[in-house]
Amino acid sequence: MSIKKLIVLVCAAAALYACFQLFPGGTAALAQTTQLDYSDRRMPLPAFELPIPQDRAEREYLGLSDKGTFKVGDIKSQIVIIEIFSFYCPICQVHAPLVHEVYEKIKARADLKEKIRMIGIAATNTAFEARSFKETYNIPFPVFSDEEGEIALLLGVKYTPTFIGVKVDGKGGQEQFYFLPKVFTNPTRFIEDIMKTSGLE
Repeated sequence: MSIKKLIVLVCAAAALYACFQLFPGGTAALAQTTQLDYSDRRMPLPAFELPIPQDRAEREYLGLSDKGTFKVGDIKSQIVIIEIFSFYCPICQVHAPLVHEVYEKIKARADLKEKIRMIGIAATNTAFEARSFKETYNIPFPVFSDEEGEIALLLGVKYTPTFIGVKVDGKGGQEQFYFLPKVFTNPTRFIEDIMKTSGLE
């Protein structure tokens, strides 16, 4: 067998493994996390902070200013959709166009574009890997590195992608109302589910 074919087989095997255990290099604590099922139960979103984006357009999209860190509840909107993904997750890669479509559909609706924001959190990925995923798959919203998987662990996420809906007030208030630990197939229906579950409609 040629070296080239061997490399292809190894890469394919790694991708298949990633489909089932989507936190390569993750912490032992993540491996022990009990994966949550779909839930529309309302609860306080666990507190964690993210770095304010250096990109001006991203700061404006989130309604943030200056430097430092922010909480999800600081985002100037009514709803924040969080996607937990991984650079090494082939499902996340294939699903990226549908996530992009959700963003575009929200942006195109005058009644939603100022009320819903989206962010991505790259579980167990470095900042370079998070940025590479964003650039490679044309992710239009801000993404953040969760290199040690601490945020994913805090949110009860074990596999990617997972989508979390959060009600916010732009002043720090943050209430989780939606948890989907799998892909969606219909962007329009996904948005409708978010609206209905949040009470936004």
